[in-house]
Amino acid sequence: MENNYNDLTFFTNEEGHTLYDRFNKILNNNVQFFDILVGYFRSSGFYKMYKSMEKVEKTRILVGLNLDKKSVELIHEAKNINQIDFMSNADTKKYYSEEVNEEIEKSEDSKDVEMGIKKFIEFINSGKLEIRVYPHHPIHAKVYIMRKDLSKSEDYGKVITGSSNFSKSGLIDQLEFNVELKDSRDVRFAEEKFEELWKNSIEVNDEYIDKAKKSWIREDITPYELFIKCLYEYFQEEINQDNLNPSTLGLPPGFMKLQYQLHAVVRAEKILETYNGVFLADVVGLGKTYIAAMLAKRLRGRKLVICPPVLIDNWEKVLWEFDVSAKIKSVGKLDSILQMNRDSYDYVFIDEAHRFRNDDNDTYSKLHEICNGEKVILISATPQNNRLSDIENQIYLFQNKNNSNIIPNRKDLEGFFSTQKHILKKYDLGTDEYMEASKEVAAEVRDKVLNHIMVRRTRKEITKYYKKDLEKQGLEFPNLNTPKKIVYEFDDELDKIFNNTLDVIKTLTYSRYKALTYLKVVAPRYKSLLVGQRNMGGFMKSILLKRLESSFYAFRKTLNRFIESYEAFIDMYNSGTIYISKKYNIYDLMNNGEEDKLALIVEKQDAFKFEADMFTKEFIEDLEFDLANLKRVKRMWEPVKYDPKLEKFLNDLKTNKLLKTNKILIFSESKETAEYLAENINKTFNKQAILFTGDSSNRLRAEIENNFNPDVTEQEQKNDYRILVTTDVLAEGISLHRANIIVNYDLPWNPTRIMQRVGRINRVGTKFNDIYVFNFFPSSQVSENMTLEENISSKIQAFHDTLGEDFKYLSENEDVDTYGIFGKVLYDKLNSDKVLEEEDFEEDISLKYLNMIRDIRDNNEELFTKVKSYPKKIRSAKYLDNDGTITFFRKGKIKRFFITNEEMTREIKFIEAIRYFECNENEKKAPISKFYYENLKRNKEGLVVSFQEDKIDISPNRKSGKNHNKELLKYLKAINNYSKFTEFENQRIDKLMCLFEDGVVPKNKLKEIVKMIKGVTNPIEILNTIWDMIPSSYIENNTQSENIEEYNTEVVLSLDLV
Repeated sequence: MENNYNDLTFFTNEEGHTLYDRFNKILNNNVQFFDILVGYFRSSGFYKMYKSMEKVEKTRILVGLNLDKKSVELIHEAKNINQIDFMSNADTKKYYSEEVNEEIEKSEDSKDVEMGIKKFIEFINSGKLEIRVYPHHPIHAKVYIMRKDLSKSEDYGKVITGSSNFSKSGLIDQLEFNVELKDSRDVRFAEEKFEELWKNSIEVNDEYIDKAKKSWIREDITPYELFIKCLYEYFQEEINQDNLNPSTLGLPPGFMKLQYQLHAVVRAEKILETYNGVFLADVVGLGKTYIAAMLAKRLRGRKLVICPPVLIDNWEKVLWEFDVSAKIKSVGKLDSILQMNRDSYDYVFIDEAHRFRNDDNDTYSKLHEICNGEKVILISATPQNNRLSDIENQIYLFQNKNNSNIIPNRKDLEGFFSTQKHILKKYDLGTDEYMEASKEVAAEVRDKVLNHIMVRRTRKEITKYYKKDLEKQGLEFPNLNTPKKIVYEFDDELDKIFNNTLDVIKTLTYSRYKALTYLKVVAPRYKSLLVGQRNMGGFMKSILLKRLESSFYAFRKTLNRFIESYEAFIDMYNSGTIYISKKYNIYDLMNNGEEDKLALIVEKQDAFKFEADMFTKEFIEDLEFDLANLKRVKRMWEPVKYDPKLEKFLNDLKTNKLLKTNKILIFSESKETAEYLAENINKTFNKQAILFTGDSSNRLRAEIENNFNPDVTEQEQKNDYRILVTTDVLAEGISLHRANIIVNYDLPWNPTRIMQRVGRINRVGTKFNDIYVFNFFPSSQVSENMTLEENISSKIQAFHDTLGEDFKYLSENEDVDTYGIFGKVLYDKLNSDKVLEEEDFEEDISLKYLNMIRDIRDNNEELFTKVKSYPKKIRSAKYLDNDGTITFFRKGKIKRFFITNEEMTREIKFIEAIRYFECNENEKKAPISKFYYENLKRNKEGLVVSFQEDKIDISPNRKSGKNHNKELLKYLKAINNYSKFTEFENQRIDKLMCLFEDGVVPKNKLKEIVKMIKGVTNPIEILNTIWDMIPSSYIENNTQSENIEEYNTEVVLSLDLV
């Protein structure tokens, strides 16, 4: 049976029995004096009660000091030793002021609370309310004494005592236990005790008013001050990172102390500490190797540097200059690194890290294992080429896919990237909708991921934001001129041969390179190779096309190799036995750019063995068809005795005022073209050219540096050669800026490749004011019906049309824009200076605002100190065309901006938000609008929703394709309860499940494991197979990472738009 208590003197804050309700009833019934004695006083209690308290003649509030237990013990200890009071008057007032400041800052920012604070100040000023602090002993009492106006009531008063402090929680929210005493003797006794304490207390009215007036309710903040406060709060951790002592970096004698490099070191070190990895991604020529060396100098621990073989000498030289000890290994020696003791290194520096953007190969898997559990520094000017997965895969070298700490509140980094990819898949490549979505995705990835883990600046940004330091150092970046065209023409006969050749290349089946696709029955063991075989056909087609465009000489050599390869393969087929290469990944093969070597790799007989009758009859038919057409092309080219491209270039080398005097770098993707070109230049210009390819020696490289690198000592510098002819083997990691001209002898199908090449001459410290790039373009004899530009574009388009969907292989596994008229698009790109500026990432506008707050720190200390002291949750208003409210939130490392207007609530990026805030000192302050608190509430709700969405993988794309982590988790869950397992096996299952849940193991290794256990039914064999195939380092290093630290969400500030 339920008890019904209607006239209780106990109040528990249960429904119908709240202390708040009881106070309201009593205070509205002739109460003249209200005395409050509590250990904790919270303004929130007053905000709830002030309307009822307005009728009370006098309210006195006496509080204890809100000290933690340890502080009380220390004070008592000091009191016993020195016979001092519990706390001095001055200390009491100071402590209480700090407590009031913190308490108001944490209070709810609502209209009611603001009104409550203002009423509190009004009550104190009118003498209606007085507040004091008792400093002599801790107070834990909760006593409320209400005395009636005896002229209106015969009742002397009431006392309520119990567990409730004077706060919203004590009055309403928390379960409490309080009792009401109505006997006048109890009221008088409480009154006497209160008076004793009151006489020995310290008045703090002024302290409260001072802090309250300076709290977030203040209305004197100007829009300009709010703008500066926003900058201060957003960049708080970075503002003073510019004050770095260069001497701590151990710079070599004579080394320029460039601020932009020093700042990069400090920022990278901070990122590395937080996220276990960092991208050093300044554009080419800004000194990333030096920045990495300075970073290595500051890091305590053993270092391992992994770089392309051609860069080993340079790394050894730079680290020696900086007095840094490190092991330096070639990217080709990953197996030997895996044999090393893992204690041999704590930090892994990976130069030209973009080479590892594809995770579906053994090289990536080996590097992933090397990096596992260590701190990783990725060095690349082009970490992302065209696909999101480029940068995603590199991030997984130091972050787990499903247990990442980059995006606060969202561990599932793979899910985040999947969501972004799914957004792009909704639109056709190249459409306006796709381009717009691409910009939004790029902004989201930058904001949520890259801004946290990447140091990247362009020359434009360095010049703009480090101008004073550059001027002080006497340093100036050269001007990158618009690329210049070298156009060579085909006569009518040659144009006909050229077009017929394209037609043949288009019709070839490339059957020699995709034999497995002709098998009558494809056994399961070969199915995984089918995709590679199909790709190989497109790859070999692209080699023919590239060589045709590169030089007639290289094309003829390649054509002959194709013919010989087909003839040998047909002979092998006719013998009855066929060998097909077991394992190659064309993306790995293409990575080094020397395709002449790649074609030879395909010929190797590390192969599967097949009988000829295992193939369909179409196989031999297609082989013979291709061979006949290849021989026909060879016959077509036999009459061609001249090379218009070479002749045009040799003539320009004689006549062009830039080309005939300056040092020049000539790049070709073909080693054979480079050899052919160097030979002919030397015949014409008396051995002015030096050739360097992948086959060249270190001695020759040193010779090139002596002739083209100004950083070598003056004694070593030579002028034996004016022209360097090379392949992309010298497009990375070498300074050649005694030259100021780049000639791209082949058509650069991937314009981003030019960035690396130009970086050889566009470097810090070049003596040249101008840098030039020349690109070759083919053309027919210009007719009246077609302009030169249209003619060139049509030639480029012809290559595209010939390859069709295989066109991607022209750009070495990098997506090329194929929308619109491709020829025109590529032509425009190659003739734009933007491709030289390397602006593949939008300018980091945040540098502008970081510099702005630093400038105020240095030149307006009064303003800097003023805004620094402003409390959280301050607001101001400015006049704008549209109404709305912007709120800046912070939760730990998360900083987010939300805007609410009449139409919607949405999150906005810092750059959009700061443009609303930005103004000058004369900006007029508007009154806070009547919609402010409602908008603020909606902004808070928007933030809550965004946090919830961050924790959920909402990507439909995750459901498509194979997720090998999930597949292996299913296996382990299925066998987990196997009765024959011991505790030892169960512990292994737990460890493996953690690995797969966190996404620790790279994709290629997972695929191998899934393939190996497919069809296995014995649970013990399944477990042992999985365990044995996981490298031990993954198991050893996969300690459960701590959850992302939970922080209270702060409202930093708000801007009201009126």
